[in-house]
Amino acid sequence: MTLEGVLGPNTTIDDAAGIKVEAPQALCVVDDALLLLSSGNTVLAISRWGDEPRLWCSFDQPVTALCASPAGAIGIGLADGSFAVRDKAGSALAGWGQPEGLASVTDCLFLSEEEIAIVDSGYRAGEDILSRAPWDEAGRGQVVAISRNGATRQLAAGLHCPMGLARDAGGELIVSLLERAAIVDLAGKVRQSGFPAYLGRIRATGTGYLLSCLSRRDPLIEFLKTETEFVAEMKATIDPRHWLSPRANPEFSHDFPIELGATRLFGEIKPWAPSFSYGLVLATDKAFIPTSSAHSRANGARHAISDAVEWNGDVIAVSRASGEVLRFSIARESA
Repeated sequence: MTLEGVLGPNTTIDDAAGIKVEAPQALCVVDDALLLLSSGNTVLAISRWGDEPRLWCSFDQPVTALCASPAGAIGIGLADGSFAVRDKAGSALAGWGQPEGLASVTDCLFLSEEEIAIVDSGYRAGEDILSRAPWDEAGRGQVVAISRNGATRQLAAGLHCPMGLARDAGGELIVSLLERAAIVDLAGKVRQSGFPAYLGRIRATGTGYLLSCLSRRDPLIEFLKTETEFVAEMKATIDPRHWLSPRANPEFSHDFPIELGATRLFGEIKPWAPSFSYGLVLATDKAFIPTSSAHSRANGARHAISDAVEWNGDVIAVSRASGEVLRFSIARESA
């Protein structure tokens, strides 16, 4: 969990150019040209950085996941576990099956032009994943596939808070697990673990992968996992908002655990202060070994990075904490 070497702290995310977006969560790139981004119940489109985002389509639920096929079809996951497929113009494509019994959609990936894989974290929209997942032993997550002919099949079950989906170098599907800080295949076999953060989505790049991180793993939380009686009392008597858990927002308050330790001389928050929120994007090689990183530290505001993609030679990332879509460069170094 130490941040050193290629994971050494920097100010790349805090220094990045940004576009304010209401309630952003997910990104996808269409035909290597058009950038789609979710904003609450809508999907916005940008053809060039600096342009004003324009409305692409809208729904009656928050948009939680986006993906694009090579031919330009767009998959859209919604907060209530439903799913939609649109063409490049935002018009609905008929015939696609609707998954049943999903708690939520956290990511999606076209397996072909006729089938889409969907990641269900197992946590419903009203449940705070970051508060609950570190203390939940149940593997509620799954990956299902829906077809254009209406068929649905389950690809994996019993996953512990899956968040992202990608293909490895051999074409096999891999899943990022938030609280386990690991990348696994659909059988649950660990492909890489020990990441210093709670993982969001994983996106393939030309040199490896981008891992978006919702918060940094905290030593206090990891230690308390061995204190079962304390954890049981915490869960039974305290509101989940005040559990010793990672958080999306870098808000500081005296009634949050450890937050008094974040105040220094003249009330200034130092970058190395204890904080349950953090902004982090990891670049890895094809073996999932980190090669570089971008940070927003304890004194920053651009925390809870839920998605990151490559677009026109830059990294585009979503900060849920600051409500921004960010653009920056991330250098690849040998690990």
